[in-house]
Amino acid sequence: MKGSHQQGGPLWVTIALASCAVLLAVSIVKSPGAAFEASLQGLTLWWRIVFPGLLPFLVLSQMLVAYGFVHALGTVLNPLLQKGLGAPGVAGWVLPFGLIAGFPAAAEASAQLYTTGRITARQAEKLAAAGHFCNPMLIIVVVGTGFLHKPGLGLLLAAVHGIAGIAAGLTLHKLILQSRKDLYQAGPEPVRTGTRLQQMVHSIEEARRLDGRSFGKLLGDTVASAVQTLMMIGGYMLIFAVVIRMIEYHIPGIGSTFILPGLLEVHLGSYAAGASSTSVPALQAALIGAILGFSGLCAYLQVRAVLRPVGIGTGGFLVTRILHGSYAYVLTLLLWKPLLKLFPGAAPVFGDISTDDRMRNSILQLPGWSQSFSLMEWQFITLLFITACLILFAIIWRFRSSVSH
Repeated sequence: MKGSHQQGGPLWVTIALASCAVLLAVSIVKSPGAAFEASLQGLTLWWRIVFPGLLPFLVLSQMLVAYGFVHALGTVLNPLLQKGLGAPGVAGWVLPFGLIAGFPAAAEASAQLYTTGRITARQAEKLAAAGHFCNPMLIIVVVGTGFLHKPGLGLLLAAVHGIAGIAAGLTLHKLILQSRKDLYQAGPEPVRTGTRLQQMVHSIEEARRLDGRSFGKLLGDTVASAVQTLMMIGGYMLIFAVVIRMIEYHIPGIGSTFILPGLLEVHLGSYAAGASSTSVPALQAALIGAILGFSGLCAYLQVRAVLRPVGIGTGGFLVTRILHGSYAYVLTLLLWKPLLKLFPGAAPVFGDISTDDRMRNSILQLPGWSQSFSLMEWQFITLLFITACLILFAIIWRFRSSVSH
């Protein structure tokens, strides 16, 4: 573990960040109305979509660990995870969990598995990178319905987003991080005897014994931790919404492009790409897919805030984000016409409406809590479906391996 002076970064970084903070404060004082409006838009998006969409899954992740479900699932997924990401099977649930819950759920889960000694620091870094996805509810509802007014396009973007993310994670492991040694060695995997079902039951019993918390204590701890994480996410969303608005306010013309919002914040960036003047629907959809895959500086800071305090690096995460965005861009262009046949009417119709006006209109159309609960039900069903598919695939993989030997 590095010292505190090293964690704080070089002096020039501190000076630069302090200068940016001063400039932002001066800009807010000079333009309080624009800052308040941007903050309100970020708060609305966080409260109506992100908070109800992520809270159940952040709580669920910690309860799955405490009750040993992830350890049981790991005994089944061990061959698949070792081949694909070089991680033990105990972490097999992180990938589908991140795909359904959205960021930074996978980073939270990876950090928790690392701190309990189940995986190494390098494995946690790769899992956090490979399991980093935008919440599908955000893509379908916020981007597809709220921003573009085309739910079918949201489904298309969500499908490409998932495929590109998995491909980026596999690429990171095979081409970049496979030859690098782990920084820390996790404890050895225990040798199991008996049938696969007996091993799963034993894993559950052992994990529950090691945790030891009652249900009331466990529920209170998980809810408190999840709310703390969501408050961090909300703070990032609000401050970056204000930063983008202040830059656009004081530098006229820069807000007409999607580059700045796309680099800083994923939701505002995808919206700006949809509001751009490009007349080719496939190209605009590809730009939105690239922004969703890259996730922006805001998402990186959220993941860094989770991983760095426990000693997990983020270099592989940045590489994966670039790969994810690139794959999503290319896949959207290649699969645009075939997927458009599966989602008829998904082609967007983009008008020449200003970014600010379109943002105001889409914020007003965001679903409330009742619609969010309905969508969370489908998220949970999808999580179970993906987990079941991974288990089935792992069983087939193990069966084929045993036959070949």
